[in-house]
Amino acid sequence: MKVCVITTVHSPGDIRIRKELETLHSGGHEIHFIAPEGDFSLAGISYMPIARAGGRLNRFLRGSKDALKIARSVNADVYHFHDPELIPLGLKLKKAGKKVIYDIHEEYPSVIFMKNWIPKLFRSLVSRFADWYEKRAVRKFDGIVVVVPEQLERFPVAKRFAVLPNYPNVERLKPKRRTSSDGVLRFVYSGSIDIDRSIVEMIQAFRLVRKAYNVELNLLGPIFDPELKRLILGSESAAGDGLHYKGFLPYEEALDSVAQDDIGLMVMHRGRSKEMSSPLKMFEYLALGLPIIASDFKKWHDVLDERPCALFVDPDSAEDIAEKMELLIKNRELRSQMRDNAIEISSKYSWKSIEDRLLT
Repeated sequence: MKVCVITTVHSPGDIRIRKELETLHSGGHEIHFIAPEGDFSLAGISYMPIARAGGRLNRFLRGSKDALKIARSVNADVYHFHDPELIPLGLKLKKAGKKVIYDIHEEYPSVIFMKNWIPKLFRSLVSRFADWYEKRAVRKFDGIVVVVPEQLERFPVAKRFAVLPNYPNVERLKPKRRTSSDGVLRFVYSGSIDIDRSIVEMIQAFRLVRKAYNVELNLLGPIFDPELKRLILGSESAAGDGLHYKGFLPYEEALDSVAQDDIGLMVMHRGRSKEMSSPLKMFEYLALGLPIIASDFKKWHDVLDERPCALFVDPDSAEDIAEKMELLIKNRELRSQMRDNAIEISSKYSWKSIEDRLLT
């Protein structure tokens, strides 16, 4: 079967999309991949880059138009797209008689309330429209892919669905686990860096513990807000050698970096989309053997309390985050036990255990 996978928002190296490409290819399908220009190499996958369109409106108009043109030329049996901006493209392909699958990475109507580029006055209206439009479109598609079961509550009319959590390839991560320490305790946050992910509170907490302990904080990931980027870089200078912003690294390089750290941070502000999320970083931290400091969300408790490997915090309180940081700094035995627990439960959360859902 010929399958065409499409994104205009994500980079070609997006790890979720890459895992799905590998799974589809291993299932014996002919895979064509339409994505923005960038570094991409995956055996057996026909990569069809489109020019990166600057600005959200331009990306929506030009990117979608370019992607649709290439998609039609592929003449695939199944089209699998990953962005809500591509819903009109999906509907056009469906109208042409094609099978169309929509991969829904987040609960987008909830996410809209956190978008600083949308004026607050209009966010509720935009969210309601997005909810209505997405639900209406899903009725016409042949199936959807979601990250967590809670997303399905919005789509009872979906013809078919697959739940594919953000699990990593655990076997690839095992060799990266750190076996020794140089004596400096390192905290790490890996992922998109944004205000709603409690980045300000994490930096404030780090400054508090840095006054008394020889610790470091490594930040890895993209920063899309120019104001926030200035704040991060300013904090990096103010904190001396302790805080390091490493930027957006290729996936394997980012994992190698995280593997050299000691404690993973996974703190996000409250909100429906965040509290129901299944972040890739959580399962990567587990597989790498990192104790975790996490927001006090019920869904995260369900995973991390099985064998205690996390300390939970109020995501709005830098003081609470600092308190949990200090507890782990001072208690080496606790860190060691949490590391062992993390490694023990990580095998349950492997992409290999769920990838067949994509093929059925």
